[in-house]
Amino acid sequence: MDSRSNEAETRTARGTTDLGTTRRSVLAAGGAAVLSGLAGCSTIDGLFDRGSEQLVGTRVSSPAAFYAGGSIPDNNSNFTLLSGGDASVSSDADGRAADPSRPRVSRAGEATVRSVPPTLTHQGRLLELEGWAISTGTQANDYNSVRSNKRRSEWWGGPDDHDDDEEGDILADILDIELELLKDVTTGLEAVDRQSQSEATRALDAFLDTTVETLRPALDRCGISVCEPIRESSDGRTKTVEEAADAVEAENWAEAAERLEHVEELVLRDVERLDDELVERRPGRPRFTDIILYLRDEPTIGEQFTVCLPDASLPGDLGSLAEELTPERVLAYFAASHEPDGLRTPFHDRYGSQGVSYDDEGCIQLDGPVSLHRDISCGSILSAELDTYRTTNRGIVGYSTEGGAVVSARTGRNPQTGEEIQTTAEEDEIDGKCVFVAPDGTLREVASLNDGEVQCWGQRRSGDDNSLYCWGSNRAAGDVSASETLVCPVSVTPEDCPCPLPGIFYVRRYIHDEQVIFAGGWILDEGALYEDSATLLFDEGPTEIASVTSEDVESDDYDDRIVEQFSRDRSQQGSAVLSGEFDADTGGIPAGLMTEQGRKGLNAVNVKVAGEISGSGSESDLQPWSAVAALDAPLVHLANAGTTSNDVKFKAGAELSKSVN
Repeated sequence: MDSRSNEAETRTARGTTDLGTTRRSVLAAGGAAVLSGLAGCSTIDGLFDRGSEQLVGTRVSSPAAFYAGGSIPDNNSNFTLLSGGDASVSSDADGRAADPSRPRVSRAGEATVRSVPPTLTHQGRLLELEGWAISTGTQANDYNSVRSNKRRSEWWGGPDDHDDDEEGDILADILDIELELLKDVTTGLEAVDRQSQSEATRALDAFLDTTVETLRPALDRCGISVCEPIRESSDGRTKTVEEAADAVEAENWAEAAERLEHVEELVLRDVERLDDELVERRPGRPRFTDIILYLRDEPTIGEQFTVCLPDASLPGDLGSLAEELTPERVLAYFAASHEPDGLRTPFHDRYGSQGVSYDDEGCIQLDGPVSLHRDISCGSILSAELDTYRTTNRGIVGYSTEGGAVVSARTGRNPQTGEEIQTTAEEDEIDGKCVFVAPDGTLREVASLNDGEVQCWGQRRSGDDNSLYCWGSNRAAGDVSASETLVCPVSVTPEDCPCPLPGIFYVRRYIHDEQVIFAGGWILDEGALYEDSATLLFDEGPTEIASVTSEDVESDDYDDRIVEQFSRDRSQQGSAVLSGEFDADTGGIPAGLMTEQGRKGLNAVNVKVAGEISGSGSESDLQPWSAVAALDAPLVHLANAGTTSNDVKFKAGAELSKSVN
């Protein structure tokens, strides 16, 4: 397997506008035009027709995409739509800021559709098949809203990183305090915007207390030159916050906001000073200033992808697409280990390589009869760069209950103190720990591939049908066969971001309509960035896949035709990311986790990731800020792969992931 296949045309399809453009007009555009660069049903010098007789299974495929979700009713006050629709919903009827505790909905944006034809080589003949890939990104407005970056979450470190810099540790401690102060001042600003006197006073008191009790003693221990201007700045900030507190007491909201905006600028300037010093001491370290400013704009908080290929193989067990795309190879395509001396297989070869190697362009090269398209082999399906080298102190944890499971990423440090958690000899190290999540909620840790008799992360070749169960136990629901979901910690650098961010990668394999579908993506890891926060990925069963025709996509009731094929109400939410302070009663959480046992599991994961939430009462009261997404989010798959032209597939593929707003 390598990247020798033909290049294909890639298009970015933008959504329907309010200027009269409809799905029908989009699909009709171009009519019978032939798209150059697209493979699929075309022949290659006559070899395809003769070679196809050697294939077992189909040679065609059609696009699939995550279902973005239906409309949010106008009278639904439980959620605020942040992206994928009217992203400007940020204030109430009186013009004040919306309640930050109200969960927010972020949906995927425009789709990029690619033709990615794979090839099989047999007896000197090149057999080109049909393949499709769709990717979407999810953005959100002001994602940094009123939350602080988590202290000492050194998720950017690689396995060879060592920190013996005592002065650097002091600076890192001061940076943690400054980030805490930034949280207080932004919380105060938000409260002032909503004219909440009690909340604003509480935030400003916290700012003053932290300055006196924590920041100044830390600055007294610092003998580095950068600390002197921060000490002077701290004195001025304290005076201005006291003035803001007086304005809040007098309900002079404009003056209070002006004072706090000035303090916020001063804190950010001090964070930038510390960033400059720490980056000089520890090259490669992300700048928190860049992270803060990026997340305050319209950051990309996740991406999703689907790759659809024919379920085809050569006779005599000489090779197949499904067999070549084992979990560790799929992970290698999307999340290599970006190390100082070049690319290596994921997690510093922790799970073995199975002959995977990268060429000078970063593309995977494998010997064998199967060659994947360059967009897959070179890892360009996603716009972000995923890295599994810098995952120190981060791994996946979870909890399974009847009918459901919840997983998240945790650090190897105490969420509250920042101290490293010591593990026993019997416990696996947390660094780079991946898990498989079965459709029934069962969790399975990923095993090593060092044992030559074990293939595909612990799954052996069956002696009965000689099939390769690389992806764990499959579970069928209707005409869909779904594998377990691989979930791993990653470092991710979005295309529009100046620095890496902590993320969680996931991917699952499906067999549907004689096609192999790989569906997955990445999502921002809240627990590594923020205190009292977690990213929770839920699973409660096999993914539901709605089959649609090009006529369905053209229709005015397209969304209804999708939803009527779903058996679970939660599938109607699609692949949306919900974020906010909510519990199991808010909605969007699997039914299995809304039982008493399920609530305990949800809280158990929250404690592992976020620790004991500040100011919380009993365990059942834990409500960290969470980003919630479904591992079993439904898909929409274009039907009639063998009779639909590539032109229609390309245009319909761009519409599959559209949300209805």
